[in-house]
Amino acid sequence: MQTKPDLEPLLDFSPYRLLTEPDAVHQRMRTEPPVRLVREESGFTYWLISRYAEARQALRAPGLSNDPRRLGHPVDTANAYSPMANNDPPHHTRLRGLVSHGFTRRRINALAPRAEAVTGELLDALAPTGRADVIADLAFPLPVLVICELLGVPTQDRDAFRTWAARTLSTAAGPRTREERSRRLRAYFTRLVAAKRAAVRPDLAPDEQPDLLSALIVAQEQCSSLDDDELIGLAVLLLVAGHETTTNLIGNGLLTLLLHPDQLTLVRDDPALLPSAMEELLRYEGSAGQSALRVAVDDVVIGGTVIPRGSVVNIGLSLANRDPGAFLDADTLDVRRTANPHLAFGHGIHYCLGAPLARMLATTAVGALLGRFDRLQLAVPADELRWRQISILCGLTTLPISFAPVRPETSGT
Repeated sequence: MQTKPDLEPLLDFSPYRLLTEPDAVHQRMRTEPPVRLVREESGFTYWLISRYAEARQALRAPGLSNDPRRLGHPVDTANAYSPMANNDPPHHTRLRGLVSHGFTRRRINALAPRAEAVTGELLDALAPTGRADVIADLAFPLPVLVICELLGVPTQDRDAFRTWAARTLSTAAGPRTREERSRRLRAYFTRLVAAKRAAVRPDLAPDEQPDLLSALIVAQEQCSSLDDDELIGLAVLLLVAGHETTTNLIGNGLLTLLLHPDQLTLVRDDPALLPSAMEELLRYEGSAGQSALRVAVDDVVIGGTVIPRGSVVNIGLSLANRDPGAFLDADTLDVRRTANPHLAFGHGIHYCLGAPLARMLATTAVGALLGRFDRLQLAVPADELRWRQISILCGLTTLPISFAPVRPETSGT
């Protein structure tokens, strides 16, 4: 059993590098042990897990904590708004059980027509131009507007809400500005929760409520295990984490198809491939390059290597998703791939609760673009595209495309 691996600087494998230079990163990582100790140039030291079997084991390991405060490590400020993302059982179990009322199959299915309508309205505005920025014109506004529907944000507030979300998620502002914007967003949700609490129907079960905030309020009143700070934190988490994940999935996924025109043609000509194509894009494109950092609260054995108590652990999701030991032709994008148990949304108790919503929104957006417009192509050279990284997520700042006029048979949809 290995306990003291060599410690040396490792090639940068950040989400940014994984998206911009994937071949170099994956080729290098395949020469490295699946579990190894890494020291960055800054001096920060952590254990990196880079293969599929070991990543699945680590994601389920009870000795790896999602709460860095347990051993005195600082909380990732990008996730500090979340009482669920930085927590372990039993608190995590309690909060996740309450929030799950918002992500039932019935509720996601009920949102699908609204997602299709919003997508149609956004594409209507683009159709006459023949050009678009997929991020600003579709990938950003679509999840904001649908998450507003999920949470129960009043219609008259949604334009302002869209602007607040854009400013809160912006990486251009400094930490103090982002903190102030986050505070204002929490203040808005505080007022909204108070208004909904006055109007909620307590005779309806949480999963029968018209929106997620109402469901959480009823759940709070029924079990008294959710305080207002947690409730507001969950609302902000759903907006920020759910929105950023979906925006990146739409933008990065479409770019991947544009760079693989044979695969784009397959999906365009056979829309029945959309579900498997979306799973393959999740596996292949890697916008969430790694999990949130874990902390070992006990000595933990992963893949035969002892990770000592107190160590920081980084689980490389994108690296695991390109593991040739787990996926046939792992470096090949194959929208027909059927066996695809990827880790893009994690695994175990911290599996992304919003995964069904992200899948639905991204499938709706990409399917509408491919089905409605001809001759989709990048409007700038690929090497001119720019990326932004927020915590563990990485996405395009813009995605300029050009396309032929709207197909006559779909005009007006």
